[in-house]
Amino acid sequence: MSNPFPQDFEITPAMRAWADIKEAHRNGRIMVGHTIGIETKSLGDRKEEVLKIDFHGVYGYLPKSHVDNYNLRGIQFYLDRELEFVVDDIIIDKSATVGIFLANRAKALEKKAERFWKEAQEGHVFDAFVRGVDQYTLYLLVEGISYELSRSDVGYVFYEDLSEAFEIGDTLPVKITSITRPSKDQKGRITADSRTLQTDPWTNIVNYQVNGVYVGKINKIHPEHGMFVEMLDSPGLVVRTNFPAYSGNHVFKKDENIRVRIAQIDAAGRRVKAVAFVPQFSTRKRESARYGQYGSYGSR
Repeated sequence: MSNPFPQDFEITPAMRAWADIKEAHRNGRIMVGHTIGIETKSLGDRKEEVLKIDFHGVYGYLPKSHVDNYNLRGIQFYLDRELEFVVDDIIIDKSATVGIFLANRAKALEKKAERFWKEAQEGHVFDAFVRGVDQYTLYLLVEGISYELSRSDVGYVFYEDLSEAFEIGDTLPVKITSITRPSKDQKGRITADSRTLQTDPWTNIVNYQVNGVYVGKINKIHPEHGMFVEMLDSPGLVVRTNFPAYSGNHVFKKDENIRVRIAQIDAAGRRVKAVAFVPQFSTRKRESARYGQYGSYGSR
């Protein structure tokens, strides 16, 4: 039998991904893609905001109404995330090697929930998805199951306001502490905890002193509340810092190592306040003051 493809025909990663999408459309398998944009599309007789998904070079669209059965105020927080979905429909372009697909995350969450109730056990650990947050509570999805995690169960770090440290789309590991499976007479229920998966970092607070300068790694950057910095030698010990007033053109990045000066330690309240600075810029500032701001070098 003759080969239907030219000898120089190459199967690209996008073509393999398209084959996976078509198979998932047939069998309902849950897929995971990366959200890269927000657009408005005509869906039937209406227009709707959609998340644009990149699945290994194949593009799909996830309508806002199919992101979650939760009452979403907006989908901006779902940008630049890895999201599960099932394929509702595929659109074939005969002039191209791959087509596009319509995704449905709400159905994927339903499938995950069904599997959870069948297989999950107490003690199992899952990565929970933050679907909402306020000062005292994280509203989570644990394998498709809704759960409200109170501030005291989030971790050893004291959070005066959880919304300063978490946002929609974040994930955190939780341990299932109890399961009541659904029946004809009652809905299923779970309890979960993230704190028990952590080692209390405050056992190391004796190794720090007020006005001491230490190295930490930026865990999170919040435009209004500053930076959350984890001490390098005490995993889990996180301090909140300001944005340095004299940072020049320096752009802080997550996972960047910076120096902080401890300003206050509240051991009883389990809180540490610190001041961050950029040593490189401080050095340039001193040099500028010596040789530029106050006249040329050697002047009297």
